[in-house]
Amino acid sequence: MDVNFEGKTLDNMKEMAEEAGLTLEGFIEVVMEQFCDNKGGRVYTGRWSSGEVDGEKGFRYVPQWPFRPGFKEATGDLVKKWKSGGKKFRPHPTGAWPFYPRLEDGDIQHEYWNTKKMIHQSFINDRKGRIVVLMEGDRYDEFIHTIKERKGNFWSVTIDDVMQEAISDWIAKEE
Repeated sequence: MDVNFEGKTLDNMKEMAEEAGLTLEGFIEVVMEQFCDNKGGRVYTGRWSSGEVDGEKGFRYVPQWPFRPGFKEATGDLVKKWKSGGKKFRPHPTGAWPFYPRLEDGDIQHEYWNTKKMIHQSFINDRKGRIVVLMEGDRYDEFIHTIKERKGNFWSVTIDDVMQEAISDWIAKEE
């Protein structure tokens, strides 16, 4: 397999590989394995008429990253193969819960959360806690169907209202 990266992409890859203490090859293997093996990774394609060159129409490629972050446990032989000469590595974010409902600007320190402008802004401006409910497909379909039957639609505000009602009912029951 022969793959070439140039310019900004190559520079960014080198920087990320160095932060992780990986060779370029190790970095590419880890990222591509996680993209391809985790649920949700796709590349969508479609015609791009303004990209035409020499009679060949252009194409748009839209990568959709997996629905959950990957997790690679590398055995010693892979570490030996991938590890760069440097001792530098990029630690994962701390275990501090980043969605605490009373955040102030200085509370968000890890660069991942700082660089995601909309998320960071939402944390600070809304100061609301976030609860994510994961459901299997059939249960989710049943949930959405029931909301539509009872409320007439399943817009995000309706779903939020239903969830707020359910939480309030549960808290009242527990008291």
